Amino acid sequence: MAVARATIRDVARVAGVSDGTVSNTLNRPHLVNAETRDRVMRAMAEVGYVPNAAARALRNGRSRTIGLVVLDFGNPFFADVATGAEQAATEAGADLALFDTGLGRHDREDRLLRHLAERRLDGLIITPNDVDHPRFATIEERGTPIVVLGREVPSRRRSSVRSDDTLGGELAARHLLDSGHRHLAFVGWRHDERYQGAGHVTTAGGAHLTWIGVDSDGIGDGLAAGARLTALPAAERPTAVFCANDLIATGVIQAVTRDGLRVPEDLAVVGFDDTDLASAACAVELTSVHQAAAEIGQAAVRLVLEEMSAAGRTPRDVVFEPELVVRESSATRVRQR
Repeated sequence: MAVARATIRDVARVAGVSDGTVSNTLNRPHLVNAETRDRVMRAMAEVGYVPNAAARALRNGRSRTIGLVVLDFGNPFFADVATGAEQAATEAGADLALFDTGLGRHDREDRLLRHLAERRLDGLIITPNDVDHPRFATIEERGTPIVVLGREVPSRRRSSVRSDDTLGGELAARHLLDSGHRHLAFVGWRHDERYQGAGHVTTAGGAHLTWIGVDSDGIGDGLAAGARLTALPAAERPTAVFCANDLIATGVIQAVTRDGLRVPEDLAVVGFDDTDLASAACAVELTSVHQAAAEIGQAAVRLVLEEMSAAGRTPRDVVFEPELVVRESSATRVRQR
């Protein structure tokens, strides 16, 4: 029986709950058990109650908005993640707010998290420096679920969505070993699971892996690494390099070809992410470990939406399996020297 201009009080009376429970069902559904939520929703339909989303947003500072915080939207991988996330959010009738932390700058990340805690988003997806950042607890205490993107969370303290980076490193290294390379280099961060995976394979195969560190993850870092490689005597230089992402790999290729080396004849190069850079924008078509970037973004949004709608869900770790895409930059077998 519909009620003219039904109110929250009318819904509460029909559902047999308090006004506050109806309000929580609308604004903080994770605080209400499933049976009660269903009863409230049926009562809303019975009395013809239509919630005013705009009014709710003004009252509580929320508007069904999910924040997506990544390291750098200048990296095509994160742009592809955002495309998938936006698609999933739109399908669910939610808004997506995009932020980056300037290549993971700790000061910028901390300021941004403080701002987002005050803004009180409905959900947060983030690629953090620390999966247990001190501000996460404050955000979650205010009813905002957090899904970690691209990182494994120990002991499943919160949900995560990621690619299996260790496997990706193994795929890259195994491909290079199978092509005859015995001295490899990795350009990236020593703590990176991609480096750990490559190290496992090279050690097992009796080969050598040299680590070349970077300050961030851009083309400039690849240019610097490439210059270091070409400065080495030929007898000491690795014959293949595995890079932490396609941006770094692109820089390496630019640097070594500028200095007279041939890719892949003198130096085979493998990237990670399989962005458009790999197949279309790189001087030599780049072999790369493919990540399902858009699907990762979609999965992250769907997971945070689940946690927004149901309290007490057990955190989940959603893992995508990478694949190696072989192209020109590593296609030639090495000549032993």
